[in-house]
Amino acid sequence: MKHLLLICLLLFCVACEENESVDPTIMPEVTATGANTFGCLVDGWVYTSGRWGLPNAAYEERGEDSGMTVSAQVGFDSYIRFTVVAPKAGETCPYKNASFENQKLEDGQVYISRMSDGVFSGTFEGGRVSKGRFDLKYKE
Repeated sequence: MKHLLLICLLLFCVACEENESVDPTIMPEVTATGANTFGCLVDGWVYTSGRWGLPNAAYEERGEDSGMTVSAQVGFDSYIRFTVVAPKAGETCPYKNASFENQKLEDGQVYISRMSDGVFSGTFEGGRVSKGRFDLKYKE
């Protein structure tokens, strides 16, 4: 009985704190409300954030490289990141510096559906990435 109790205690101590309410096999809806969602297909496989932490957007001022950087943890140690160059609501803008699991991805395009009141939303695709969408809160 002591061994069983010890094993249960050890299992309890090493349990992950993943958000089990987020299903990583289902893409989030396309929204523009600041719902803090992110999802896309990479090589046809679904990758979403939320289960391993919230995605984020941050504006970075770096001369010609200024833009909004989007980062989302899509697995235990997997991230998708890219920078939207000169984002403007209602326009299609390029994204660059894209990476997934420390691999460089091709540049692509983002349609910005909303960039106001601390909400940055849009859809994106390019190269190996398709059907991407994000709806993030950011500090202006």
